[in-house]
Amino acid sequence: MRNMAYCRFENTLASLEECQDFFSGVQSVDEAQAAVDLYRLCATIVESVNLLELEERLETLTRQQPDE
Repeated sequence: MRNMAYCRFENTLASLEECQDFFSGVQSVDEAQAAVDLYRLCATIVESVNLLELEERLETLTRQQPDE
């Protein structure tokens, strides 16, 4: 099942943290292929997303939140 748009990154982060612990313990060809594909996708994301712009967006959104 795909993540809902409003919590996509939160859910994906939790799943990636779980996967991180199991890269060395992959037990099947299918899982090993998926691990390689996941690694490559993560590398592509790191190469294509500007972290500074993302952090600036976070700062902007944080400032726009109403005080609680």
